[in-house]
Amino acid sequence: MASLAEELPRQIARVSEEVIPAFEALRSMPNVLVEPQIAMMKLAISEAVKACAQGDTLAMIQWHEELKGWSV
Repeated sequence: MASLAEELPRQIARVSEEVIPAFEALRSMPNVLVEPQIAMMKLAISEAVKACAQGDTLAMIQWHEELKGWSV
């Protein structure tokens, strides 16, 4: 089992490199609104990075769970 210190960066990378681009690709489709979801994902990434920098373990757990919930 991997540690939070290993898993959180993986989730950040996964959402940044896979999920957000997939949502951005939907922007050109008519009647598809993805901007709120993209904004929420970017906020989660930003807060996860901040939690890591501050060493805030509880926030890191919270943002890890948030990021795990996003998928394509």
